Amino acid sequence: MLHRFYQYYIPHKRLFWLDFISALFVGVLELAFPLAVQWFIDSLLPNGEMNWIILVSVGLLALYVISTLMQFVVNYFGHKLGINIETDMRRQLFSHVQKQSFRFFDNTKTGHIMSRITNDLFDIGELAHHGPEDAFIAVMTLLGAFSIMLTINVPLALVTIIAVPFLIWLISYANVRMNKSWDRMYGNIAEVNSRVEDSVSGVRVVQSFTNEAYEIERFEKDNATFRQSKINAYKVMSKSLSGT
Repeated sequence: MLHRFYQYYIPHKRLFWLDFISALFVGVLELAFPLAVQWFIDSLLPNGEMNWIILVSVGLLALYVISTLMQFVVNYFGHKLGINIETDMRRQLFSHVQKQSFRFFDNTKTGHIMSRITNDLFDIGELAHHGPEDAFIAVMTLLGAFSIMLTINVPLALVTIIAVPFLIWLISYANVRMNKSWDRMYGNIAEVNSRVEDSVSGVRVVQSFTNEAYEIERFEKDNATFRQSKINAYKVMSKSLSGT
């Protein structure tokens, strides 16, 4: 599956490397910039050498500006990469749907198909943008932070390292709960889409039999179910982020 997913990056490899290298640069600066500022405040300022103070101040400002520009590159061109992959997948999925048998359309609600083509692919596009760079930067930041901590306070760094396996287990457990909640939420929005599609496409029949109140009641039920599933999903996410 990962190999198939990787194939979608190939037509946009230049955009991928621009986003990835920029994100890598931003990640390095996030580690190095605080250390540079600490050195500037603790060592350079007390010496009172104005020439060096001005030079380093200009250098730090330049690094901050470059980091800001790289953030723009990551946010804009990274999302552009995700949108391109999302568009390619949507084109491929639509072509695939067009080739399905009549039985497939008889057994699958139109709203579910619409949800797969729209909502689900939107999240896949976000994964295509954030997934590789976030995974690499997370590992790099973790190793870099521990290396810096070891140079500052070895016992405290070792205590922190011991806690890492527990944190990995906690994050994995939280991800399982979140995935189940999001799956239920996406299933419910597919039901809402299906209800809207059925009601709109059959509106003449509904109005002919003065059945509007019944259709509204059915929609309210599906809409309330989706609302509750979304609230539950965000509740699980909030608990996971807060560590509870």
